[in-house]
Amino acid sequence: MTPSEALTLYVERARAAGAEVEVFSARELPARLDGLLAATGARAVAVPATGWPPGLREVVAASLRRGGCQEVSPALRGRAYAWDRAALAAARLGITFCDGFVADTGSLVVPSGAGLGTLASLLPWVHLALSRPEGCHESLEGYLGRAAGALPSRLTFVTGPSRTGDIEATMTQGVHGPGRVLHWILAGPGPLEPAG
Repeated sequence: MTPSEALTLYVERARAAGAEVEVFSARELPARLDGLLAATGARAVAVPATGWPPGLREVVAASLRRGGCQEVSPALRGRAYAWDRAALAAARLGITFCDGFVADTGSLVVPSGAGLGTLASLLPWVHLALSRPEGCHESLEGYLGRAAGALPSRLTFVTGPSRTGDIEATMTQGVHGPGRVLHWILAGPGPLEPAG
């Protein structure tokens, strides 16, 4: 399977699971972020402290400032990162960088690690994952093969919004995680890499 075919399969499977996936130019990101902040009405936004490619966290932070949003991030305390739980609970939106995602299941791969802030992808009602097309892997085996020797202690796989059928066998969405998952795949030069 070519990288283009894997990306097409990922988009198809992730959308079937309820994720809102878009592929667009990285240059559009600042305006798109501004629009999302306005549309969600988010006043507090959860953002991991680490795990960002050069320039991307700064683009996100600038958008939060323009939107008048409080940035909620885990803070370094001693040798570990910790969230302000009350501030995190107030965050309606979480924005993360997702370095890997799997085509055959339509899943985002969220690794654990110092300051990566997995909770930003799991607790707010809306989770926005930002990625590059080259983060797409045909299968879990392909992802694990690339990460061999550098796997974190935990990987979380996110396949669309949370859902459960535990309540009287009725499928309910957004009970124990985000009710809405957006995945923006940023193509071409932009905030993640210099042009030319």
